[in-house]
Amino acid sequence: MINKSRAGMLVLGDDTLYTLEVNPAIYVVLAANEAEKASPIRLVGLGPQGAVGRLRLAGTDAEIDEAVKAVQRALAGVTGRANTGID
Repeated sequence: MINKSRAGMLVLGDDTLYTLEVNPAIYVVLAANEAEKASPIRLVGLGPQGAVGRLRLAGTDAEIDEAVKAVQRALAGVTGRANTGID
C-alpha cells in the first residue's frame, strides 16, 4: 500500500521499514533531516501536515538502526513547554 502512492522512493522486498509519528508534526522534518545525514536510508514518506507528523524510512537493518539513533538523539535534544492539553 505504501508503494502504490509513491512516484520515486520505494520499499523493496528485503528492506526494513521504519515508521515514526511525532507531535507536533513539524518535528518530523528534523527527524528526517537527521536520519538522512546519519545513514544512507531512503525517505519513503514524510507527512508534516496536521497534528501528527509521519516519517517512513527504508533500508537495511543496520542503516535503519543508525538512522533511528540519530533521530532519537535529535528529538531528545528538543526543548519546549509541557503539553497541558486543550482548555
